[in-house]
Amino acid sequence: MTDLSLEQRVARMEAVHEIENVMGRYSYWHTANMHRECLALFALKTPGVRAEMMWGIYEGPESLDRLYPGFHVWTDGDAKGKMHMHALTTPVIEVAADLETAKATWISPGHETMSFLDGATEPEAAWAWCKYGCDFIVEDGAWKIWHLHVYGIFMADYHHSWVEAPNDHPAPPMPDAYLPDHPPTTHWQYATDRVYVNEPAPPEPYGTFQESDAY
Repeated sequence: MTDLSLEQRVARMEAVHEIENVMGRYSYWHTANMHRECLALFALKTPGVRAEMMWGIYEGPESLDRLYPGFHVWTDGDAKGKMHMHALTTPVIEVAADLETAKATWISPGHETMSFLDGATEPEAAWAWCKYGCDFIVEDGAWKIWHLHVYGIFMADYHHSWVEAPNDHPAPPMPDAYLPDHPPTTHWQYATDRVYVNEPAPPEPYGTFQESDAY
């Protein structure tokens, strides 16, 4: 990257700021149950756009519509007593030398107020930590989320530590209309007999996007 011009360096710095704002809006809007607004942050006109949740992959604009204004709105119902907060920390953001794509990772400490842990119908409090690995691309002159991948760390109800929590959590219950297109590609969650993995690995500087390196 040492041979970049001053103009290229400034453009990369601006891109980092814009990408931070995109993911910041995603986090704020997700917490506020603004799922249609979250969907608009994705590169819906770009081939290959997708999101991988811990229960599966949603590929393409129609599938993302099923996930955000679909599944999440169905989950929230009237949104009373529901709250999902996934903060963003420790960002590592690398913008490609060609300024067309970028890669980034975050650790996300958070909490959920849902009823998924044991099939209960009333909201229950849980600690929910994960990591994000994302690829970004410029679409219509703006940085957009191209690939969003959620990597699990742990989920534990408020009254128990993650050491006491189940090793794995089943996919949240949902109507068939909201099921993912493909099973997840990553499955790690904390357990006392597992070693923490560096996944996703923070991005390294790169010139041009390679699909083999996608999150």
